[in-house]
Amino acid sequence: MANTKATGVAYADPQFEALTVAGNVAGGDTGVGSQFTTVALAGAPVRQGAVNVSMTRPLNADVVWDGNPDCGLKLTSRNFAANAADTGSVRGLDISARNSGANLSWVNAASFGARNDSGRVTYSLLGTSVRLENYGTVETEAVGLDVNMSIENDTGSPTKQAIRVRNTDASGMTAVDSVLQVSHTSTNGFNALVDLDGTTAGAATTIVSTTGTDATSFSGRIRIVMPSGASGWINVYSTSNA
Repeated sequence: MANTKATGVAYADPQFEALTVAGNVAGGDTGVGSQFTTVALAGAPVRQGAVNVSMTRPLNADVVWDGNPDCGLKLTSRNFAANAADTGSVRGLDISARNSGANLSWVNAASFGARNDSGRVTYSLLGTSVRLENYGTVETEAVGLDVNMSIENDTGSPTKQAIRVRNTDASGMTAVDSVLQVSHTSTNGFNALVDLDGTTAGAATTIVSTTGTDATSFSGRIRIVMPSGASGWINVYSTSNA
């Protein structure tokens, strides 16, 4: 019979500092280090999660700041093995949401939110921050965000966007400054704003020019690469010619 109690095991100790679980596990499809399995009962959704991690800094525990944040959950996956070339991999977090039943309203692999409450002050508000660092050798590619669309059945005629940006402000605030902001503090910056070399051009493809000589009559130019491979140019003027 399923356990329907609200709390199975509860423990609280103000002097309790850390819980360490250590062990070894064999690789493969079945080996796991620690496992939590929860079966949802009929009724309302399990909104608070099969595993719920909560961390609170109370009012009387002001931070002595060293530049680092309070962190609710920290995961590290690190390789020290001397593997053969092009062998092995490491992933910090693996998340999957899957519908294997009849109907669902939606399926969402992950939801991130950052909130500053009314009347409170923060100097920066970021939804998600991604940083790639390399100090060794990367043989093939370095990609900050990889979106792989694999819609193998579109019977319901859904709209399909790899990236969607929305503004849902309903408070009458000023407009968002930009949909996309590009900047750099590196030595060499970027070669192009958009690289469409991997697409098959049904018409013309557009990329920002990284070659060509600007004339004094225009401020910049955009290169158009036709399906034939020939290039054309659109001049961008700093003032209107109307």
